[in-house]
Amino acid sequence: MKRRAICAILLAGLGACASEARWTRFEQTEAALMQAREFASVDCSGISECTQRWERTRQYVARYSATRIRRADQAQIETGRPLEAGVVYLWATRTAVEPGSERARIRLKGMCKGMYGMDGGPGLLYTQCAAQIRSIETNFRGFILAPLVGPADDAA
Repeated sequence: MKRRAICAILLAGLGACASEARWTRFEQTEAALMQAREFASVDCSGISECTQRWERTRQYVARYSATRIRRADQAQIETGRPLEAGVVYLWATRTAVEPGSERARIRLKGMCKGMYGMDGGPGLLYTQCAAQIRSIETNFRGFILAPLVGPADDAA
C-alpha cells in the first residue's frame, strides 16, 4: 500500500513538472509568435505603391493559405476556414494610417484550427500550427518588399 502511495505521489510530481514545462514552452512560443506578427505588417504610401503591395499580399495569401480566398476587396483578403485541424489559413487587412491619408498599413494574420484548447492554452496541434504560422508571418514582409521580377528579357 505504501509503495502505491509513493508511486502515485511521484507520478503526480512528474506530471506537475511536465505540465509546468509545457506551459513554459507555450509562453516562449507565444512570445515568438508575437514577434513574427510584427514582421507580418508593412506600410505603404500613395495609391500606386499601396495597390502594388496589396496585390502582392493577395498573391502571398493565395500561395500560403491551405484554403482558397473566399473574399477579397480593397480592405480585406479572407480565406475559408478549413474543415480539418492543423491547417493554416490566412487573413489580411489594409487600413489607412490616418483618416483621409494615402498611407496604409497592411497586416497578415495566420490562424490554425486546433491550435488552442478550450482553456486558451496549447491545443493538441499547437506546436505544428505555431511553427507554420511563425514561418508564414515572418517571411511576409520580405515577400511584399522584394523587387518584382518581370518577364525575362530576350535581347539576344
